[in-house]
Amino acid sequence: MKRYAMEFVGTFFLTVAISLIGNPIAIGLMLMAMIYVGGHVSGAHFNPAISFACFIQNRLKLAEAGMYIAAQSLGALLALFFFMIVTNNSFTLDMVPGSPIMAPMAMEALLVLVLCWVYLMMNVSNRYKDTAIAGIIIGLTLMAIVSAGSLFNPAVAIASMACSLVKGGASDNGIVEYIPGLLPSVVVYVVGPLLGGLGASFMFDYFRPENQFQR
Repeated sequence: MKRYAMEFVGTFFLTVAISLIGNPIAIGLMLMAMIYVGGHVSGAHFNPAISFACFIQNRLKLAEAGMYIAAQSLGALLALFFFMIVTNNSFTLDMVPGSPIMAPMAMEALLVLVLCWVYLMMNVSNRYKDTAIAGIIIGLTLMAIVSAGSLFNPAVAIASMACSLVKGGASDNGIVEYIPGLLPSVVVYVVGPLLGGLGASFMFDYFRPENQFQR
């Protein structure tokens, strides 16, 4: 249970940095801090795409991966509620209705692939596993990704869409008419990163350092 609680707490603080601050340096440093606080407890995923990549790598069972993602999504949801209380605004995803979705989905997938690949290299590979440098490298990688304009985290997207559904349900249109407008966001900000996690698992296996000189 401590693992899931740590994923909840770490994702909460990461989402606070994303929503309230939005600065790539602050976001990267927050992830770095949470990795050093919780890495020994849960592995410090704080991102469903990373948990999915770990599941593909057989580092998590299916039920464990589901619990990780649920805890991360709840942590992000609480952070966005906190954001609404502080700012009196909702944290929304920047998808323009009717805009193409393949290009932003590909960007999310590629950049999250880098993040998940670095995570696997730092935490699964024998070369860097259990070294103190992991938090720094992963945090710096996240800085680069956020600077490129990627959301990178399906938990934040799920929480944002949940808030939008609540807001839409309170409007005259109701939830049913509001759902179709969220589908492009699901494809870009949830499906894209999960594809990135899948790609990262493949890349990690193919370029695994300890396999390089095996005959």
